[in-house]
Amino acid sequence: MSEQKALLKVREFVLKARRLIENISAEDLVEKGGANPYMAKALGMRTIDEVVEFFVSRRIERSLGTSFGNVLDEVIRILLGGLKGKELVKKYGKWIKWWDIVLPDKKIVISVKSGPADMDKDQVEYFVERAREAESNGFQPFLVFVYGKQAFPIIENYLIKGGYPPKKHLRIGKAVFEEFLVDSAYYKKALEIFSTAGEETGDLFALIEAKIKAITEELKRKYGDDVDKLIEDMF
Repeated sequence: MSEQKALLKVREFVLKARRLIENISAEDLVEKGGANPYMAKALGMRTIDEVVEFFVSRRIERSLGTSFGNVLDEVIRILLGGLKGKELVKKYGKWIKWWDIVLPDKKIVISVKSGPADMDKDQVEYFVERAREAESNGFQPFLVFVYGKQAFPIIENYLIKGGYPPKKHLRIGKAVFEEFLVDSAYYKKALEIFSTAGEETGDLFALIEAKIKAITEELKRKYGDDVDKLIEDMF
């Protein structure tokens, strides 16, 4: 049941990605400030093909990056059988709202990040503040990175400095499932969920290539091979 629910979340994201790609237009690039003409020059782009490929790829990455992080959080929460902290405010108080995943029966709260480079010093120190608050309310706090093998040294160092040693409070990649599901190999099942959603909704890379080709052809009809004229028209 939890895996099917997780699959629905991933499927929704992939369908959103398809709609985003389908709706990207040449107008976005030229008229709506979608491309930075200064960057195009600084990176030495010499053809319209290069400008379009860079613009489309960057638009997709920027538009989907944050929302994918949210989906990843939701999938992990579902697979671990947890709840959002904000769902438990009435029972435990406002302090719990900040936590991404709560396992009430185990008295565990979890802050979820994607990769092991996704925190800076200030964020780690803020986690430590929240962790102390959680412990004062009888919960064990964890910091979780969904993928990777080792956190950046700055993360581990400031956890230690704050009194939260990584061995006790930090879990990364396979160790997440080993800690909360007693099965470090479960990451394979999680990957299958994302893979299934991708297979069901078609080849996104083919869609991206087709979009790049269509926009490039449209711009070449207007500007020929004059990339400078295209860039100047962005102003």
